[in-house]
Amino acid sequence: MKPIITTPLSGKARIFYLFLFSFVGLFVAGGMMQFFSVVFGLNDFVNPWYIRLNTFLQSLLIFFLPAYFVAWMGGSRPSSFLRLQKSDKLAFGIGMAVFIFIAAMPMVSFLTRLNEQMQLPESLKSIEQWMQRTEDQAAAATEILLSGRNAGVLIVNFLLIGVFAALAEEFFFRGVLQQSFAEMFKNEHGAVWIAAFLFSAMHLQFYGFLPRLVLGVLLGYLFLYGRNLWLPIAAHFFNNALTLLVIFFFGETDFMQRIENQPLTLEFGCWAAISLIVTLLLFRFYKKRMEDV
Repeated sequence: MKPIITTPLSGKARIFYLFLFSFVGLFVAGGMMQFFSVVFGLNDFVNPWYIRLNTFLQSLLIFFLPAYFVAWMGGSRPSSFLRLQKSDKLAFGIGMAVFIFIAAMPMVSFLTRLNEQMQLPESLKSIEQWMQRTEDQAAAATEILLSGRNAGVLIVNFLLIGVFAALAEEFFFRGVLQQSFAEMFKNEHGAVWIAAFLFSAMHLQFYGFLPRLVLGVLLGYLFLYGRNLWLPIAAHFFNNALTLLVIFFFGETDFMQRIENQPLTLEFGCWAAISLIVTLLLFRFYKKRMEDV
């Protein structure tokens, strides 16, 4: 079967089609959930399996398939455009990606606490209340989704959130969006930040915007310097899988409560600064080694 368009798409055209397909996917996912609600009576918004199905359909139809179709339309194999190639340095790159994410954890945690305490001016109070409602709804859905305490639920969540969500979002944001912005603006660093901004904004969790922006930047530079999409996919999977494991084993413990309510002390800020420095040094080493490929 030939691609829909036989000549390579421009960066601007790829972005247009990507968001067009994603917008269509949003409505298709909503329509399918409505169908399941009417036909099968699956309309319990506090049912974790309802939320899992909705999460799967959104990942598939809003991120994965639009990115795959756009890569396919470009006139080459999707795996080639998305940079899913084999590499002698792939194992090293994945190991470094994990180390970088571990090193960045104190910095990301600090930004999380900082972001949670931000307040808008009084004139924007209605917007802040809407943002808080959106955040509360997302938090409630996440809590229900991760509420199971047996091995079967953990495996399903691993496959859905750890594997598929990481794959779908990296296809969309790094594989297509970042590369298209880099071609469009002739600026790879700017493309990393724009894709990371959209990555954070499209999650619609405003009180987690800053840490998710930084995570998007880390993923973007892993891709930029490694030139292989498997690297940010692996890092994204590690981040999601670690979160699942921590919540599964420590979700209702005092340990978890202390982490989530860590005050913004000077000591915490120092650890965040050290985390930033170590992360930058690791990226410098990573960049140098990956350029030798």
